[in-house]
Amino acid sequence: MIRAGKNNSTAIGFSGVGLRAGGSFANVSVYNEYLTSGLTIDGQNRVDMLNDWFGSSSANERDLAIGLNIVPFGFSHRGKNMAFSLATRVRTIQDLTFNKGFMELAFYGFDSGQFGSAVPVNFNSRTVSYSEISVGFAMRLPIPLTGLIEKIPFINGINVYAGVAPKYLVGLQSAELDFTSSLQVNPVTATNQGGVNHNFNYSLYSYGDLSNQLSAYSNARETDPDAKLDDFLDYSGSDVGTLGSGIGLDLGLTAEIDVSLPALGFLGKRQILRVGMSMNDLGSINYSKDPSLTTASGNVSIDGDVGDKTPGDYFDDLADSLQNDVYGGFTSQSTATKKYSLPGMYNLGAALTLGNLTTTMDYGFGFNDLGTNSKNSVVTLGLEYRLLGFIPLRVGTRRGGYTSASYSAGFGFDFRFLELTFAASSVRDSSTNGSSLAAAWSGLVFRF
Repeated sequence: MIRAGKNNSTAIGFSGVGLRAGGSFANVSVYNEYLTSGLTIDGQNRVDMLNDWFGSSSANERDLAIGLNIVPFGFSHRGKNMAFSLATRVRTIQDLTFNKGFMELAFYGFDSGQFGSAVPVNFNSRTVSYSEISVGFAMRLPIPLTGLIEKIPFINGINVYAGVAPKYLVGLQSAELDFTSSLQVNPVTATNQGGVNHNFNYSLYSYGDLSNQLSAYSNARETDPDAKLDDFLDYSGSDVGTLGSGIGLDLGLTAEIDVSLPALGFLGKRQILRVGMSMNDLGSINYSKDPSLTTASGNVSIDGDVGDKTPGDYFDDLADSLQNDVYGGFTSQSTATKKYSLPGMYNLGAALTLGNLTTTMDYGFGFNDLGTNSKNSVVTLGLEYRLLGFIPLRVGTRRGGYTSASYSAGFGFDFRFLELTFAASSVRDSSTNGSSLAAAWSGLVFRF
């Protein structure tokens, strides 16, 4: 609706892509200080790096979130007082969490000096992937006492628009793994070959074919202790798109105010202030096809003495035993449908357009912490200048949310019949709340 007055009222878009990743685990400041400056990561350097990254406790956790959006197709048509839209989108949300003990294992290996006493080694992974089809409707609302409002200083005209976009969601894939453990490494002495003790517990939510294959292996082990996981696990992805469904909703309200002043005529004939409010991604999705919960727990003791076996035979047998008898010695059973709320968010924003120059300010907060969504408030500031009227140059900053302050820039081409825009965002100082990286491509947008 904000393109009212333009000759082209219909738009069709193809292949838009947006990627955002970041979190407290993505501490680029630590990476640059220790891993790109020629240091040897041992001794005090290793201690300082992990302390700067995670803090002093081995139980401290850091997270990484990834959000990928693909818009294969979008369509909109604007009438005189109302507009319609149809769009499809594929979204994948990935949450990862690592504790310091996990990264100590990565950088120390099985070092008895570091793991002489039990150290927690934990990680968590959650993946939610779905597609959506949305149908939108927006209209200009009648405003009572319009003439009286336009008598207010600096208001030459006002329009108010309201929009709603319900959407149907199709679950593509989902899995959630929670792994907790403690690791202890016994040193080699004159009388002892040393060894490793690993006390672990994990749970895995899965659906569809993967659930059925894990359950089949778990059931087979009850009658055949020699059953091999590899003989049952052959997931092909053929069930993608059949695992669940849900309903979502977007709501929006925008006021468009003509604040044109003759003194600012050199910036453009009209000066427009837009103030908008929206609530996006209200709703949830249920993954309901053959949901299962796979669990395992145990205490692994690996003796450093290989006995009469050659080292090759010993480690071959050990790998087989760990895969099928220890970590693979799980039970899998049907469980209830898993429900995930969508990454809903409330937004309030304003944009002032002075000819080819537009400034924006937005405030928002998420209703949950799924993916790159955050309950922490976020404020964004932006500036756009349309060079020659059809080349938008954009810069901005984003503060709050799930990472440290980020800075963005973008450019594109916006002709009467065609739009193509690019944008990227990154964090300058990730030492406090981690880094984020974002990139977007509008795809090809045709107007006619």
